[in-house]
Amino acid sequence: MEIIDLIKNRRSIGAVEQTDVPDSVILELLEAATWAPNHKKTEPWKFRVVKGEGRVKLGNEMARIMEGKTKGLDEEEARKKIEKAKKGPLRAPAIIILAASPSGKVPEIEEVVAAGCAMQNLLLLAEEKGISTIVRTGDIAFEPELNTYLKLEESDKIIGLIYIGYSKKDFNIQAKRISAEEKTVWFK
Repeated sequence: MEIIDLIKNRRSIGAVEQTDVPDSVILELLEAATWAPNHKKTEPWKFRVVKGEGRVKLGNEMARIMEGKTKGLDEEEARKKIEKAKKGPLRAPAIIILAASPSGKVPEIEEVVAAGCAMQNLLLLAEEKGISTIVRTGDIAFEPELNTYLKLEESDKIIGLIYIGYSKKDFNIQAKRISAEEKTVWFK
């Protein structure tokens, strides 16, 4: 498949089987991610891979963090938020958590963009391999306690939790984009 076709055909698919994605395949995705462009060769990305029982543990930690954030909500609303946080990591057989780790050598925005490029590399290779992905964050992704649990530095920024697995069915999701012409101003 041509790269332009991969770019245009990739979709976020969250409905995945619980079939294991082999570690060797995940390593290929991670390796592709590391080939993203980055200023001054800082390679500002960090990966955390969560599989198996690790997903349950992550869900328990996310629920614990969320419990602290729901103080003042009515009991039912708090319970729903906590339960959602707990079940979230069980949506897919594997999660790759991608964080940007600012080096201080270049503006932080450049490090975040480089990590976004790494994510795109990973997503495109997953598409080529027939692996479904969906990137999620939510307020929990920006909680310092989650960084601590994931052994990330305080200054690291979680860019996304990439849920990966094999699609439950064949989705034919059509997409449209505003043309580049409408978004571009040329200076000649």
